[in-house]
Amino acid sequence: MRNLYVFFLILITLCGSAQTPPQQSDAQLAYEYYNHKEYGKAAELFLKLYERSRYSQYLDYYVISLINNKEYDKAEESLKKYLKTDDNNKDFLVSLGYIYMQQGKVNKAEETFKKAINKLVPNNNDITNLAYKFANIREYDWANKVYLKGRDLLKNPNLYTLEIGDNYMYDRNYTAMLGQFTTYLLQNPGNINLICSKLNTAKMYDVNESMDTLLITYLAKILTQPNYNPIFDHLKTWHSLQVGNFPQALEYAQKLNDKMPEKLDVFLNIAREARRAKYYGISTTACKKIIEAGKEKNPYYTTATKEIIFSKYEEYKEKTAPLTEYAALAKDAERFIKTNTFNDEHTDIVILLADLYMYQLHVPDSANILLENAVKTARLSTNSMNLLKLKRADILAFADNPWEATIIYTQIEKAAPNSDIGYEAKLKKAWMAYYEGDLVWANAQFSVLKGSTSKLIANDALKISHFITMNYDDGDEADNSVLEKVGKAEYLIFKKQSDKALLALDSILLGTEAGIADYVSLLKAKLFLEQKETNKAITQLQSLKDKSGEVSVQAEAIFLLAELEAKQNKKAEALTLYKQLITDYSGSVYSVDAAQNYRNLEKLNSEN
Repeated sequence: MRNLYVFFLILITLCGSAQTPPQQSDAQLAYEYYNHKEYGKAAELFLKLYERSRYSQYLDYYVISLINNKEYDKAEESLKKYLKTDDNNKDFLVSLGYIYMQQGKVNKAEETFKKAINKLVPNNNDITNLAYKFANIREYDWANKVYLKGRDLLKNPNLYTLEIGDNYMYDRNYTAMLGQFTTYLLQNPGNINLICSKLNTAKMYDVNESMDTLLITYLAKILTQPNYNPIFDHLKTWHSLQVGNFPQALEYAQKLNDKMPEKLDVFLNIAREARRAKYYGISTTACKKIIEAGKEKNPYYTTATKEIIFSKYEEYKEKTAPLTEYAALAKDAERFIKTNTFNDEHTDIVILLADLYMYQLHVPDSANILLENAVKTARLSTNSMNLLKLKRADILAFADNPWEATIIYTQIEKAAPNSDIGYEAKLKKAWMAYYEGDLVWANAQFSVLKGSTSKLIANDALKISHFITMNYDDGDEADNSVLEKVGKAEYLIFKKQSDKALLALDSILLGTEAGIADYVSLLKAKLFLEQKETNKAITQLQSLKDKSGEVSVQAEAIFLLAELEAKQNKKAEALTLYKQLITDYSGSVYSVDAAQNYRNLEKLNSEN
């Protein structure tokens, strides 16, 4: 019985402790009142919570609630009451000064803020807490006065440089911010990535988009000084990449490397960014700089060697290189795989070699054997295995084996659900069904994938789903044979059988309805682009831009035209087209990319 009594006693105690304390429920209710702009009720509860807990955030919300409710006198009276009992409380003084600021009593506010700062003690926590308090009410200048006072109190003039720079950034005083950040960089050159990250944040705050111009001017003054610190070569390299000036990035990376030969990673960054922007020559040159440093004690040697292969492959595809160049590149890739241990890190080069075998050298058996052997390699991560399987399925589909491809896509989808690679496998499986004429099932899958977290997958699914939905006939005597023909033509495009695909598309265009005809015309234009028949593509796209009744087709035609104009250095024409997409097709899947491209192109225009 005694043990039973103890058990019940413990149970009662546990049950009691498990109950939600009144303070917690009051806090939830107070925030709810505040969020619903019921400031009177919120203030009353926040005051009770503060008096119960002495938690400063409750007092902050109490004061802000009163201010939002225009009860300035009541807020002032409350804070003065608390100051009588605790005249050293800097939080009370800052809140009181904030009230004066809201009433336009600037002199009284500044006098109160000074009192708070004068009460600082030589303690880092005391200094940073007060500075944060000022920053929270957007009094960034006063926050910096706290830090400057803190330097004096702690007798260290190098303290709080980064924090002061941050406050200048939030206050959009970018010139002063750059002064602090460069001072910090001189003190801590190893933290260059941190400063670059903060400069990126500053660009986000920069509504006038003046940061790039300001930084160019600022760095120019430093870089013309004799014996400047090489860390500014690093910063200039980073910023040159940000604005897409790859020759300049390479120039300053070389200057940095001349002074600090261990900084080879900068060349690798240039190589990758230049390749993405299709500056293949600069990408290869940057990699060669790494290779020239030798293999010994060079952690970037292998990556640079591989990067050159990727850059060449993309360049060859861009210019439609002859078979001999692709064959030589395949030998380079084979040599790389033989001389380096195959692991997760090198899955990408195996996939590239499989592409070369299949799409360029037309030896599908070699591609299939390569991928089969790679999948059997031990100790590969699940993600690498799935990537290799995905590529093998692509090659099977390309080689007229859609059923086996579909089986592998299904395996990947089940192995990696709710992941990008799982969604990609699902998308490709849906395409296989579409190619085979199973329109209803395929469209159901495309519809699901419109909600994918990957923008590319979601946009792809959205476009094809829209096309099928708008043109599919589900009546009793429905005839969707034209749609099925479009699917078969798209399979020919997938298999890179361009001549057959063009013939199929032309036959569909004879007498078909406008909704399908415009979509098919867009497919033709994209085929012309792949074949480097730019003039034919432009003619087709211009016609769709001016005459198509399909909004989605028009938007894609305009986007492709804008990209062509930009590539041909017709910046004004490209800007006009991008602006048309942003203003007239804001709901299009291309509007976001158009806005980004517009900003980048406009920036390049202003620099030139």
